[in-house]
Amino acid sequence: MKRKMIALLAMMLLLASCTKSKDSSVQTPTESSDHSVTSQQENQPSETRKPAEDTPIPGSYTVPDGWVKSEKYSTARQIFYVEKGHENDEKPDNIAINVGKNKYSLDEHERFRDAIVQQLLMQLNGSKAELNGDGTYTEQGDLLYIFTIDESDIVTTQYYIVKDHGFCLIQLTNFSGSESTEEAARAMVDSFVWDTES
Repeated sequence: MKRKMIALLAMMLLLASCTKSKDSSVQTPTESSDHSVTSQQENQPSETRKPAEDTPIPGSYTVPDGWVKSEKYSTARQIFYVEKGHENDEKPDNIAINVGKNKYSLDEHERFRDAIVQQLLMQLNGSKAELNGDGTYTEQGDLLYIFTIDESDIVTTQYYIVKDHGFCLIQLTNFSGSESTEEAARAMVDSFVWDTES
C-alpha cells in the first residue's frame, strides 16, 4: 500500500506541470521524439481522415502513411489502425481512437487526470507494470495527458486529448517495440482537431 501511495504522489507531481500555461516549458517525454514526429509528419505523405457520419469520432485527424483501418478489430465505438501488411497478425501493433464524456469541465482537468490515475492504479494492482505520466499540449493547442504502461513485453501508451466534459483517447498498443509505431501514434494525436459543433 505504501508503494502505491508513493507511486500516486509521484504521478501527481509529474502531472502537476499541466497547470502551467501553454507558454511554460512543459515538454513531452523527450524533445527529440517531438522533433522526429514533426519531421516524420513533414516528410511522409499521409491522409487526413474525417470519419464518416456513422462513426463515433467528432473530429478529424491524420492517419500516417502505411497505416490502415482494421475492420477485424474496429467496433461501432472505437476505430483501430494497424500497419499495412499486418492486418492478419495475431498481435499487431495498433492504434485505437475513441471519444468519451466525463463530468469535468476543462478548468477541472486535474480532477479528470486524478480519476484516470486512480483507475490505472486499480487496473495495475498486483502487476509488475511500470506506469508513467506526462502532461503537455497537442500541436493544435489542446490539453494532453499521456500515460505509459510498460509491461516489459507490451507497452501501452494512452493519449487523452481533453476538452470540456469530454476527451478523445488515442491508445497505442506496441507489441514490437517499434519507435515508428510510437511516432505514428503521436502524429495522429498532434493532428487531431475537434469538430466545432462537438
